Amino acid sequence: MKAFKSVVVMAVMAGVPGMGPVANGENALQNSLSLIEQWVEVEKTISREKTDWDLQRQSLKDVVSVYEKELEMLNERIADAEALTSSADSKREALVEEQGQIAKAEAVIERSVEQQEALMLKVLKRLPEPLVQEIRPLSQRIPEPGKKTVLSLSQRLQNIVGILTQVDKFNTTVEVIPEQRDFGDGSFVEVSTLYLGLGAAFYADKSGRHAGAGSVSEAGVWTWESHNDWAPQILAMIRMYQGATNEIRFVPMPVEIQ
Repeated sequence: MKAFKSVVVMAVMAGVPGMGPVANGENALQNSLSLIEQWVEVEKTISREKTDWDLQRQSLKDVVSVYEKELEMLNERIADAEALTSSADSKREALVEEQGQIAKAEAVIERSVEQQEALMLKVLKRLPEPLVQEIRPLSQRIPEPGKKTVLSLSQRLQNIVGILTQVDKFNTTVEVIPEQRDFGDGSFVEVSTLYLGLGAAFYADKSGRHAGAGSVSEAGVWTWESHNDWAPQILAMIRMYQGATNEIRFVPMPVEIQ
């Protein structure tokens, strides 16, 4: 390069006609230098592109790795969800089966309750009036056969049990209950009625003018018969029950209890 530049300088200083070819050589040199510069620039560009690509490729690898991990986690969650769904389906099927069994049991209980309620309505007709009034808050909740009710099965069962409890209590005790009786002349007389459970009852007024006995007839209703001559015995039993006398004795009564 130094020899080439010296030749060029000497040719210029001598002013020889051969300066034209030297100028052409200078142009060629300039072109070569330009090409070299372009090549170097291309190499730099390629190097930058390669570096950028390496960075992008590593970044893409990192992104792909993150996505793969997320996909793995999603697959695990899907597997867990499927397992839970399968377990939930099994539980739901078990619950549906259990509900079916409960529904069948409730149907059986409901039929039994309906039968008990129908029987209870018949029993009410055989009860004495004081007991009927006592259990009326319960008995009026019994639905008529074939009619719907807003009460639940448990409430209906409790209602039946409550009535039976009251009836059993009345049937296993002796009670004296004040009552008003019509003896056919349009006037009502206050009497004391001695109930011997549900088997029989005797009544008498304080004056001893009116007395009689009652029991359940074959038709299933309470009927009363007047026996005014029984008044002394009946009043004696009532006084002993009330503790109005110290005399405790057996009082024979000419009645037959069915």
